[in-house]
Amino acid sequence: MKAITEALTRLGPLARYLLLGLLALGSWWAAERFGPPIEKGKKLQPGKVDYYSKGLQRTVMDEAGKPKEMLIADELVHYEDENRSELTKPVMTLYTKEGPPWVIHAETATLPGDGKQIFLNGEVLVLRDANRDGRTMRIETRNARVRPDDNYAETDEDIRVISPPDYMTGTGAKLKFGDGIEYTVLANVRRKHEIQK
Repeated sequence: MKAITEALTRLGPLARYLLLGLLALGSWWAAERFGPPIEKGKKLQPGKVDYYSKGLQRTVMDEAGKPKEMLIADELVHYEDENRSELTKPVMTLYTKEGPPWVIHAETATLPGDGKQIFLNGEVLVLRDANRDGRTMRIETRNARVRPDDNYAETDEDIRVISPPDYMTGTGAKLKFGDGIEYTVLANVRRKHEIQK
């Protein structure tokens, strides 16, 4: 190393620059010739994201051109190999022919590629403003499955249905959304009705 340093100091500045340039050129040539090949246009591997969206809003219309359902999410991430999407903080609105819509909130959601069923994960909250009879509806549960085309949802978890003056709790439920609601709580059912004076 000392001999190389002494040889460089004896050369003039121009010769030193030429020598360093030749060394750089030789290094580049060796990397190109003996280095690993560069992969171009490589297809995404399983589990890889092929697209994502922030601030997603999607509206589906009915045959008459009126909103049928709307989906809003903070973020959507689509996985190519599994053809599925993951949503963060989704809010799904199911419109009815008459009366206020059903609004479904979840922590996260998974949409398989066919889009026929949505898996709502974590805390799930279903809200509806007062309809013609003046009653509001609030449903609290976890981990639900929704079929938007059928206005249908189900869960295996504990559920609370609050529609004053009625309160119902239980485990597992099947719900059909529409202008009204039809639901069946499957087990451990408890109902309370407050008599209004």
